[in-house]
Amino acid sequence: MKRRNSNARSGRLLPLGTPRPLRVRVDARGQPDAVFSGQRWNRIEATRERWRIDDEWWRDPVSREYHALVLEGGRMMTIYQDLVTRSWHLQP
Repeated sequence: MKRRNSNARSGRLLPLGTPRPLRVRVDARGQPDAVFSGQRWNRIEATRERWRIDDEWWRDPVSREYHALVLEGGRMMTIYQDLVTRSWHLQP
């Protein structure tokens, strides 16, 4: 997965950073409610966007649900749940 460089005129694609494991608390519907970051739980104020990726099923399955979040205090964070292993990760 790649993301566009912030300089849209460059036309270059840059790789995303390596995901890191993340502790996530979910609500009764299984949606993220809070993330453990900075040595404390941070409440999620809003989900700006949510999307799912399913790919390379013929090799090792890749199935992820991404969440672009706004945390308390306005900090933004993108996380995903690996739907194969059920683990959560921070996408830098």
